Amino acid sequence: MKTVHLASIDLNLLVVFDALVAEGHATRAAERIGLTQPAVSHALNRLRALFGDPLFVRSPRGMVATPLAQDIAPSVRSILEQVEGVLLGGRAFDPASSTRQFTLGLSDYAAFVLLPRLTARLDREAPGVSLIVRNTSRSVGLPMLEDGAAELIAGNFPEPPTHMREELLYEEDFICAARGDHSGLDGTIDLDRYLALRHLQVSMKGNPRGYVDAVLAEQGLKRTVAVTVGHFLMAPMLVDASDLIATEPRRLFAPLAGRLPLKLFSPPINIPPFRVVQTWHARHDADPGHQWLRRVLREVGQWA
Repeated sequence: MKTVHLASIDLNLLVVFDALVAEGHATRAAERIGLTQPAVSHALNRLRALFGDPLFVRSPRGMVATPLAQDIAPSVRSILEQVEGVLLGGRAFDPASSTRQFTLGLSDYAAFVLLPRLTARLDREAPGVSLIVRNTSRSVGLPMLEDGAAELIAGNFPEPPTHMREELLYEEDFICAARGDHSGLDGTIDLDRYLALRHLQVSMKGNPRGYVDAVLAEQGLKRTVAVTVGHFLMAPMLVDASDLIATEPRRLFAPLAGRLPLKLFSPPINIPPFRVVQTWHARHDADPGHQWLRRVLREVGQWA
């Protein structure tokens, strides 16, 4: 077993490594930590000797991390955050006095459901904290965490890799919505009538077959999708202006039923709910500010 003598290792090398992971470019990494580009290159050579691995390989996109570098990056970030915490005297994050800026990744659905309550909490508890909200989706959410475009995402995403964390906020079910004076609807709706109507489908990728269609297909059924849009918040307005029927998340339509003359009813087929989660990179685990934001979002999700 290899023995490592910490006294012989310059721990500042980890700072350089962390900056290279974050920036993917030696010059930008140097600017990030206040060193010259030659100093960063020298540190990278020492890191390569220390780990016995190239760690970063040049490409047209910049410095690409090797599998080993990707594997150790979360642990290095966690170590540095713990050191920072020790040097700060273990002070907890104070939302009332903080001026920190957080970057969130939310779809328009997740923003519609979570953001009003989240910003209300910030107004009350953390008036100096600011948010940057970037649009995300099931396919791009995890890559946004990987490359640092967002530090926390909320929505429905694939199972994250082991160097990311996930927490359930709530489970979302489906509801059908139609124009309030839709001539083809009277009270409840049976399956035959449902399938005979023209439907609105929301797909971030523009795919006219989605989750509801997959559920129908399992039973050998098919609906007619007449319009597909790429934004959830278009759905209520289009339903109100047409004879289209939408089968979409309940929390998208239920709050608008009192503002638009919409008719809401349960789908005539069982559609399993989906999970809405918050997901983050393990490098933020020990960050007190990040922990506070996750707690607030968790509480907001419980009331959504």
